Amino acid sequence: MKTKIFLFSLFVILFHLKLASQNLEKILAQIGNQKITAKEFKLRYELSPFVSHRSKWNQDTIKTDFLFSMIAERLWYLDALDKGLENSEEFRFYFKPLQDIFLRDYLFKQEIEEKIKLTASDVSNAIYKAQFKIKSKILNSNDSIKIFTIHSLLNEKITLDSILKIPEYAFLSSGEFEISLGSLKDEEVEDYLFSLNPGEYSKPIKSEIGWVIFYITDKLFTPIDLSNQKAVENTKRIVKSRKAMIKAQEYLQEILGNKIYNIDDTLFNQIFELIYKRILEKSEKDGETIQSFYVLNDNDYRLIKLELGDTNLRKSLFKISEMEVTAWDFLANLAFEEHKFQSKDKNKIYSQLSKIVKDFVYQQRLVYEAKKHNIDKNKNLLDELQNWKINFLSTQLRLSYLDSARVTDEEVLNYFNNEFRKDKTNLLIKMRILNLENLDEVEKTLEQISSGKSFKEIIKSYGKTDSLTNDSGETPLLPHFHFGDLGIIASKLNLNEVYGPINRNGMYSIIEVIDKKEMPDTFQIDIESSKNYIKNFLFLKKFNELTSQKTFELAEKYGVKIYEDVLKEIKTTTIPMFVHRFMGFGGRIAGVPLLDNWFQFVDIKEFKSKVQP
Repeated sequence: MKTKIFLFSLFVILFHLKLASQNLEKILAQIGNQKITAKEFKLRYELSPFVSHRSKWNQDTIKTDFLFSMIAERLWYLDALDKGLENSEEFRFYFKPLQDIFLRDYLFKQEIEEKIKLTASDVSNAIYKAQFKIKSKILNSNDSIKIFTIHSLLNEKITLDSILKIPEYAFLSSGEFEISLGSLKDEEVEDYLFSLNPGEYSKPIKSEIGWVIFYITDKLFTPIDLSNQKAVENTKRIVKSRKAMIKAQEYLQEILGNKIYNIDDTLFNQIFELIYKRILEKSEKDGETIQSFYVLNDNDYRLIKLELGDTNLRKSLFKISEMEVTAWDFLANLAFEEHKFQSKDKNKIYSQLSKIVKDFVYQQRLVYEAKKHNIDKNKNLLDELQNWKINFLSTQLRLSYLDSARVTDEEVLNYFNNEFRKDKTNLLIKMRILNLENLDEVEKTLEQISSGKSFKEIIKSYGKTDSLTNDSGETPLLPHFHFGDLGIIASKLNLNEVYGPINRNGMYSIIEVIDKKEMPDTFQIDIESSKNYIKNFLFLKKFNELTSQKTFELAEKYGVKIYEDVLKEIKTTTIPMFVHRFMGFGGRIAGVPLLDNWFQFVDIKEFKSKVQP
C-alpha cells in the first residue's frame, strides 16, 4: 500500500512539474515574427530590480507594465533590423566585447567546469567542514623570524596575551578572523585548521599576506540536515568553485605561460595620449566634484576613434597566431568594461592602461582558444547573445532619435512665458539619492531593502554621494525639472517609493521620493537661473513623447498580439533582486539584459488601444 501511495505521489509531482514547464513555454505575446514566452518574461521580470522592489504597487499592474516594456523593446529591435543597424559600426563596437566575454565563459564551462568531478571523499569532507565555523586570531608578518619566534614561545606554553604584550610582537596581531568552508583558497591549509581545537594554533604558514599563525579561539558546530538537498548542493558548489579556480589557474598557465605577445608601442602610445587628453578635459570641466574618478563615456570614445582615424583603428595592436587584434578591438573593450581612472596623473593613467592592455591580451588569447574549439557556434551561447542583441539594438535605435529632440532657447522662453504655469506635470520634489560605484553595492543595498531596512537608514552610512544632495543624501524641495532624468522618474513615483538602479555617469543611482506636491501659482521661478534646467526638461519631455509616438507607429507596423490569460497564470516573486553573473575567467555582467523603463516613456493605456486584445 505504501508503495502505491509513493508512486501516486511521485506521479502527481511529475505531472505538476511537467504542467509548470508547459505553462512557461506558452506564448505571452507575439510581435511581428517574434514571440515572448512566459519563461522569458518570468526570468526577466524577477531579475529586474526597478520592478521587483516596487512591491507596494499592485503586482498585476507592474507585470502588465513590464510586459508592455518588453513588447516595446521588441518592436524597436525589429525596426533596428529593418534599418540595418545590426551591421553598423556603432553596434559592433559595443556588442563584440559582449560576444568575447560569453566566448570566454563558455570556454570555462567546457574546459574547466565540466571536467570537475567530486569524489565521495570530497563531498563527505565538505559536509563535515560546512557544519563548523572557526573563530581565530591572526598573527602575521613578512618577518619569518618573528613569526617562528612566536611559534616557539607558544610551544613553551607562554600565553598569547603575554606574548603580545612584548613591544616587538604587539603589532603582529591582525585581529579576529572567521574560517568557514571555502573561505581559504588553499584546501590543504583549510583541512589543517579544521583539525585544530580551541586553544590550539597552527604552525607558521606562508601566505599572500606574509607569514601567518592561526590561533583558534572557538569552534562553533551547526549540523546540516542531510535531507536538505539545497544545503548539500550549496556545500558541493563551494568545493567545485575552489577546484574550478585551481584548474583554471593550471589551464591559464598551460595556454598563456612562456608565450610572448608583442604590442605595437607606437599605436598603444597614440591611444594613451588620446585617453589622457579626454581625462584632462573632464577634470577641467568637472572642477571640484564629489566624484573621485573619471569614466569615459560614449561621446569620449567617439571622439577618440575620430582623432585616431580609420587607418590606425584598423591597425594590428598585437597578433595571436593568425588572429589580428586591432586598436578598434581594444577601444571597444575599454568602452564595454567602463574602467574607472582614479587619477588624472599622466604616469598613473599610463600604468593603469598598461595593465589593462596586458589583461586584454590574455582575454583575447582565451577568445582565440574558444573559437578554435568552435564554441562560437554553440547554440546555447547564440541564444543568450540573441537576448542581448535585442536589448542593444532597441536602445541604439531609440538613442538615434536624440537629435530630433533638441530644444532651442526660443522654445524655452516660449514654454516659460505661455505654458509653464498651465503644465500640471510640474511638481515640487524632494528625494534621497544614493549613488553606488559597483554592482556588489547595488546587490547589497537591495538585499537590505528586502530585509526591511529603511532607505533612510541605508543612505545614512553613505552620506553625500551626489552633488544634488546634502550630507544626509537628501535634495531640497525643488521643481522636478531641476533633477533632470531623475526628476522625471521621481514625478511618476509614489511618495516614499524607492526606485533604481538607474545607470548614470558610470554609477548606479537609487532614489526615494520623500516629498511631492503640486507647484503653487505663487512659487517663484527665475528664468535666467532655471533656463538650463528647463531646457533639459523640455528635451527629455520631447524625447519621451517622440519615443511614445514612434512605439505606437511600430505597433501598427509590425502587429502585436497579447495573451493576457497567460500573463495572469504566471506566478512571480516580489523579492528585490539584482543578480549579476560572474563569467568564467573573470568579468561579470547583469544576470539578464536590464530592460529600459519603456513605460516611463509610453502611455500604456494608449498603447493597449493600438494592439490586438
